[in-house]
Amino acid sequence: MRAFVSMSIRAFIILAVSSGIGMGLNLASSKPLPWVYQPPKELTLEGTTVALIDEKEARKRFDDPDTLFVDTRTREEYSEGHVKRALFLPAYEKEEQFLTVEPLLTEDSLLILYCHGPECEMAEQVAGFLVQLGYKKLAIMSAGYEAWRRAGYPVEEPRG
Repeated sequence: MRAFVSMSIRAFIILAVSSGIGMGLNLASSKPLPWVYQPPKELTLEGTTVALIDEKEARKRFDDPDTLFVDTRTREEYSEGHVKRALFLPAYEKEEQFLTVEPLLTEDSLLILYCHGPECEMAEQVAGFLVQLGYKKLAIMSAGYEAWRRAGYPVEEPRG
């Protein structure tokens, strides 16, 4: 038992010293790592800045007639529920589906794209595609559809 306690104390001391050295080096660095992760507020795609917004910011823009929501998830997920009036432009069928969506888009429209959440890259893929086509007013609701739905914001879901 004494050997275990002694080994535990040594392990704790090694951990404390290593942590202290790491924190000290971080503080002394010209580009220290943040203590708490802060997600980026924007990303740049093909030279165009795309804002990353949460569901609350997206909701503020929902009633603006110049704002369109774009669901980039799969057809099945879209049919199970989506932001009310959202256009369907899935990441994996964007070229084919764009022909259906294009007449509804204007240069003045703010397009708010979304998918599943921060780990999902489908909205970013579609944003990159739209930037290549010349669209500049884009934002990504990085929180995703589930955050929007859980917040009680307007959705369209199948009846049943």
